[in-house]
Order: sequence, then structure tokens, then C-alpha cells
Amino acid sequence: MKYLKMLINYIPLSSFIIFVVTDGITSIVAALAFIVSAGGLLINEKIKRSKGID
Repeated sequence: MKYLKMLINYIPLSSFIIFVVTDGITSIVAALAFIVSAGGLLINEKIKRSKGID
């Protein structure tokens, strides 16, 4: 019973840590997707301008 009470006390802390880590990973993935997308658009625009296509 003593171990069960100790385990129950750590559940909120562990769930908070899991939430923070997964939220951080999600934010990093979203930021990388934005950077890749913006880079692709800029490269595409540069290619269009160099070829003279409007």
C-alpha cells in the first residue's frame, strides 16, 4: 500500500513531464515544416525569376 501511494503521488508529475516533452517535439516539428516550406517557396520564386516566368 505504501508503494501504491508513492506511485500515485508521482503520476501528475510524470504526466506533466510527458506533456511538456511531447508539446515541445510537436512545436519543433511544426517549426521545421514551416522553415522547409518557406525555403521551398523562396527557391521556387528564385527559379521563376531567373527563367523570366511570371
